[in-house]
Amino acid sequence: MKTSREKILQSALQLFMSMNYERVSLEMVSRSVGLTKTGIFNYYPSKLDLFVDVADHFLFGLQDPARKFAPSDGTVIDFIEKYVDGVRRTMDEIVRLGNVRKELMPGKLANAGYFHLFQQVLFYYPDGRQRLHELMESEYELWCRAIRGGVERGELGSGTDVAQAAALFRQVFIGLSYQMSFSDGLDVELLRQRFLYIYGLLKR
Repeated sequence: MKTSREKILQSALQLFMSMNYERVSLEMVSRSVGLTKTGIFNYYPSKLDLFVDVADHFLFGLQDPARKFAPSDGTVIDFIEKYVDGVRRTMDEIVRLGNVRKELMPGKLANAGYFHLFQQVLFYYPDGRQRLHELMESEYELWCRAIRGGVERGELGSGTDVAQAAALFRQVFIGLSYQMSFSDGLDVELLRQRFLYIYGLLKR
């Protein structure tokens, strides 16, 4: 059974995914979970406090590489499979959380709403730009480590530029995620196919 705090966080997530930070009020959140405004204040003294907790749980928490990706056996091909599986699990959770009350997002999709949350973190989360940068860099470093290991073991070509290859994998993921968020969401199997194509090129 969900606690009041969990209900508040999930309802607030749906609201922040569906509209801009300025439009969301604590009163709207309290109505959506059946609490008084005073009841909300017992957990969150301000809207910013609530927004920060939402971002910590559903963005920085869900996207934390240590939570998102299972350990790899060290090969690049296994890293790709574990990465894709982690993306799939995370997407499923985002869709589940975002679509519980569809009336909050009429005509919108949870994936597009989640990108909207990223943008709001950039502007309203304290040091949001730095936090997002650190998050992106942590995944980039995972790719660098996997690709560097693949070159050292001979799995990938000796002439592979580790930094460029890591950036290419990341950009394919981010580009596809953004492009497809406005339709049915990221096609994870298509992402896997694109990754495997790049992997095949790097083996030559």
